[in-house]
Amino acid sequence: MLFADGCMDTTLTKTHAILKGKNHAVIAVNDLHEIHNYRFAVTSEWAKRCEFALLMQDDDLYSNDFSWLDFGLEMMKQDPKLVVIGFNGGINYLQIAKASETFESDEFVMKSNLVGLTNNWVGELLQGRPNNLFFQYCQTVNRAPHLIRLNEFNSVSGFDSAFEPYHDDDMNYCFDLWRKGYRVGYISGAQISRDIGTGGMRLSGNVGINKRPTHLKRNHTLLFSRYGDFINSGELATLVSVANKTLECKN
Repeated sequence: MLFADGCMDTTLTKTHAILKGKNHAVIAVNDLHEIHNYRFAVTSEWAKRCEFALLMQDDDLYSNDFSWLDFGLEMMKQDPKLVVIGFNGGINYLQIAKASETFESDEFVMKSNLVGLTNNWVGELLQGRPNNLFFQYCQTVNRAPHLIRLNEFNSVSGFDSAFEPYHDDDMNYCFDLWRKGYRVGYISGAQISRDIGTGGMRLSGNVGINKRPTHLKRNHTLLFSRYGDFINSGELATLVSVANKTLECKN
């Protein structure tokens, strides 16, 4: 299922020519962005027949080697409580604060293994193993790709329309799943070429290191109000730590 979201080039023509199968669909929508489109996909009649979904985006390129996906599916089978696996970076939040007055222009900073938005949140960027597939539990995973277990995802969480049109909904469902007794994981080492050309969000020109639209402040405020105590108390960190210790026992 491919969404041509506000495309002004030849995407529609090319994809219709390629995706000809009875289980293929090319859907043209007008700048509704990823949250709306992903929700459409994972709640569709087709999705009801699927155990898992793989969410992808427009600025990644994939080789014919999908061993990373096979590995992810195996991890899902080993842990029925594992609902989301990300392959594009994991972050463990150390602290989250109320949105600052300068949120829209605060600088996004990456320094060593720390990452965050000045005055608003700070987290630890997980270190992977670049040449080997490696799994670990973590608080949040950046999209995309995201491998999700559909029934549990749709039953207990999902793509919250409050975050539309885009951004932070992935953080929301990661935090939400942990709080409800489910788990999130990160697999490093997947051979995926990223940031090919310019992704739609950056192409809009509204998002940069120290520039973001007003609705992102609203979205951060939602995260803080819902999960501030869960994160800052250390409860979430403890859940992740306990989950990772079960991996050490297996090894």
